Amino acid sequence: MVGIGPKAPDSRALLQRARSKSMRVRPRNELEIFSGLCVGRVFFRSADRCLFFVDSHNLSVTDLIHSVFSGLQQTPRIQQLYMDEHRLIKAAFRITLTPRQARRLLVALRLNGIVIDSDGELCDTLPPIADS
Repeated sequence: MVGIGPKAPDSRALLQRARSKSMRVRPRNELEIFSGLCVGRVFFRSADRCLFFVDSHNLSVTDLIHSVFSGLQQTPRIQQLYMDEHRLIKAAFRITLTPRQARRLLVALRLNGIVIDSDGELCDTLPPIADS
């Protein structure tokens, strides 16, 4: 599953670009969330634990999600979002997470250099995970 993003010789250039781009305004809807995304940057909406992202051949968030979910012995349900009502113009991807999935995935994303923007309540609203 690959979305938009520039071709780059390595993922370091993409991650550097993601760090320099920031969401200055709190997004009000999914279209505004999409406009702030780039390869190497995701958005986590804590109210419903939705993660929004775009993918690239060079840096695949989808591959990271699949790796985390395989460790949890689960299958992710990633949704393609569209910019238009006719579902012709692809936008970002979205996945809704449980608290357990969210904690693990957000840590994995950070460890891989992905920048995580959020609505300001990134991990405060996630309950602790029981060891299992």
